[in-house]
Amino acid sequence: MKYWMISSFLLIVLLSACNVTKYNQSSVMKPDYGALRLVGDPVGREVSLDGNIVPLDTYKKTNIFELKTGTYALKISVNGNVVMSQKLFITNGQTNEVKMP
Repeated sequence: MKYWMISSFLLIVLLSACNVTKYNQSSVMKPDYGALRLVGDPVGREVSLDGNIVPLDTYKKTNIFELKTGTYALKISVNGNVVMSQKLFITNGQTNEVKMP
């Protein structure tokens, strides 16, 4: 009887572990799109992609943008001075994370 109860308990635990909901397994992004995640304090920062200013939500420490796959020139400026300049390659279904200086 004791082994039956232990076996039943272990079976229930094992089955419940298999039923855990997994988040972010499937992408909700459109085909041929990826994402850019800018992490850091956006206050006082100006971000541009290919020369176009990107509006930042100054109340969030993380800003996420959905972008068509391809190569982008990213520039981050503070008080008119460029503090970061790099090329990004956005891949289908992937998220690139950049920490803002």
